[in-house]
Amino acid sequence: GAVLSYAMRMMILCIWLVLPAIAGAVNTETNFGGVGIDGVRRGDGQISVSQVVAGGPAHLAGIRSGDVITHVDGKPTSGSDFSQIVQKRLKGVAGSPVVITVRRAGIEKALTFNLIRRQLRLSPAKEKSP
Repeated sequence: GAVLSYAMRMMILCIWLVLPAIAGAVNTETNFGGVGIDGVRRGDGQISVSQVVAGGPAHLAGIRSGDVITHVDGKPTSGSDFSQIVQKRLKGVAGSPVVITVRRAGIEKALTFNLIRRQLRLSPAKEKSP
């Protein structure tokens, strides 16, 4: 009985010590960030910005709803898988950089924004009328 009891105590101790580390590795939400864009996939595969999160990196940089994301980190959004673009390119480790290129109605030249991903609280930005 004493050996079994000791083994059980050691197993419980190991679980108690290891579990928080495993939970921390699995739950990366604390390190997880985004740029604060809510977008919809267009027919051509590019992403139309439907709204930006108030105070988020995209909002502060000047990205607006209606902008069309043509490239993320130099890779075209056209012909790419929408969920892959969002999960693997727009979202990432908080504090990491991402470059977003957009087309905006009325502006001939593409606009490039260098953003830093960060943790966000979701509330849409109130855009000022021109």
